[in-house]
Amino acid sequence: MQSDAGCVATDSVKITVFAKAAIYVPSAFTPNNDGLNDLLLPKYAGMKELKFFKVFNRWGQQVFYTTDMSKGWDGMLNGKPQPTGSYVWVVNAVDVDGKLHMLKGTIIIIR
Repeated sequence: MQSDAGCVATDSVKITVFAKAAIYVPSAFTPNNDGLNDLLLPKYAGMKELKFFKVFNRWGQQVFYTTDMSKGWDGMLNGKPQPTGSYVWVVNAVDVDGKLHMLKGTIIIIR
């Protein structure tokens, strides 16, 4: 579009389309700093708010917690890499329609 003074302006809009609100969490990750699968980060489709994302070790100790959808677990606890094995995750989020989604599952750290 051009104004009477000859100025031109353009803009763009990003539209994300999804069939239904969902949370996707991988079944394993490899936090070895090779740039591939180093972070356990759920994918949130149609979610507007993350109440929490928690990860627990086999003894029930919480090893990660966030309320920020852009943050994930790097496989560390208090600056120490956690051992190979299974961990339990729990996520609680609210979708764009206000519906609460609570999911839980397991993740495997592969080193």
